[in-house]
Amino acid sequence: MNASVINRFAKIVTAGSAKGRSRRLALTLPLAAVIAAGAVGCTPDTTTHAAPGTAPTLSTPATTPTPTTTAPTTTPAPTTTPTATETATTAQAPAPATAAPVPAAAGTPSATRTPTSVVKPGGGIEIRFDGLKAGQRIEAGGGTVSFSVTWTNTGTKRYDTVVPVVSSQQYEGAPCTRVLAMAHGTVERKDGNVWHEFPLSQGGGMDYATTGTAAAFPLASGASRTIQYRIHLAADNGPGTLSVEAASYGNTTTFNQIGNKKVVDTKVVDSHLPKVTVTGGPGAVVVGGQGTRYTVKVTNPTGSAFRSAAPALKVQTLTDPDSGDFTKHVVSPGDLFVMVQEHGQWRALKADYDCDGYLAVDTTSLQRTLGAGATAEYTFRIGVDKGWAGGNKLPVQIGATADGHTAPTVKVTPSVSG
Repeated sequence: MNASVINRFAKIVTAGSAKGRSRRLALTLPLAAVIAAGAVGCTPDTTTHAAPGTAPTLSTPATTPTPTTTAPTTTPAPTTTPTATETATTAQAPAPATAAPVPAAAGTPSATRTPTSVVKPGGGIEIRFDGLKAGQRIEAGGGTVSFSVTWTNTGTKRYDTVVPVVSSQQYEGAPCTRVLAMAHGTVERKDGNVWHEFPLSQGGGMDYATTGTAAAFPLASGASRTIQYRIHLAADNGPGTLSVEAASYGNTTTFNQIGNKKVVDTKVVDSHLPKVTVTGGPGAVVVGGQGTRYTVKVTNPTGSAFRSAAPALKVQTLTDPDSGDFTKHVVSPGDLFVMVQEHGQWRALKADYDCDGYLAVDTTSLQRTLGAGATAEYTFRIGVDKGWAGGNKLPVQIGATADGHTAPTVKVTPSVSG
C-alpha cells in the first residue's frame, strides 16, 4: 500500500475523533480490517514510504494460523508463484508417514507373515531358494555353500504340519554309480542357533525325508517360513551337474508330499585334480606271461602341495559287455596280477572289487607328498593268470588320487592271447 492511501485513511480517523470515544472505537476496527485487506491485495512497498511501525494492528496475529488447502492428488499443481506465507507453510509440512511392518504371528517368531496377495485360488505350498541359483559352481572338497529355503502357503487351507527337506538327487559324478549314484557330502540345517548335519544325497528309499522331522512347522494361509542351510561336497566327487532339491511332506510315516518340489541344478567343479599321463600302452598280454608294462606319471598342476598322492588302477570285470555273454568274459581277482617296480625290484599289489564292480588295485603303499608343479613316476606290469577266461581284451583304467580328489582316468585296452 502506498503513502497516499494511508494518508486518506488517517484523515478519516481524525475527523471521526471529534464525535467521541464510542465513535472512535467503531471506526478503529473497520480501519484495521480495511488496511489488512489492502495489505494482502497490494504488492509490498519497498520504498522509504512503508507503513510506520506504530501500527501493530496491521499485522496478522501470531496466534492465528494461516489456513492452507491441500489439493487433491488428481488436480495438477498450480503454476503461479506462491506467496511468502504459502512458501513457508509448504516447507514446514511433515513428511508422509511410513506404514509399519506387520509383526510375525505370536508364538512363531521364525514365521514371516507374507502379504495376503500371495493367496490365490488353487494355491498351496510354494518353495523358493535364495542364495543358490542354477549353474552356480560348487567346489568338490571346497568350503560350505550357504543358502536359505522359504516355504509359503499360497492357499486358503492351514497346514498343521509341514516337514521341510533339502537333499541332492542322484549324481552323475558320484564316486560310486553302479547301484546308486549318491554324492558324497553333507547338508546342514540351522535350528535356532544350532546346526544339525545330515547326509546330502537321497538314497534308494524315503529315509532322507526323515531328516526334516525335527524342523516341522505349521503354516497358516498367507504365511511363510524360511530356514537356513549349507552344503559341503567331499573331495572324491567328480565334476557334473548336482541337482539340489527342496520338498515338503505332511508327515514322515506315509510321506505324503504337499506342494511341488523345487530343484536347482548346480555345477560341481574341482580345481585340485592331479594330472595323469601314461606311456607304453596299449600293449599285448600273454596269458601266464609277465604282462605288459606301463609308465605312469602323476603331476600336481595346482598352486599348493598335495599331502597324499598316489596312482590308481582298476580293471573292468566285464571285459566284453557287448558280447552278451556274462559268464565267459568276467575277470576275478585271481585272474589278474599287477606289479610295481621299486628300487629295481618288482612287488606284487593286491586287487579287489570296488563299489562299482571294478577290480581296483590297492595302491595305498605308493602314497607320497607331491609339491606344487612336481611329478612322481611309477612303473607297472599288468598281466593275467593261466586260468584266464576273460576273452581277448583287458580293459584297464589308470588314474590318480590326491587328498581325496580323483583325476580323470586314461583308458588302455591291451589284447590278450594264449
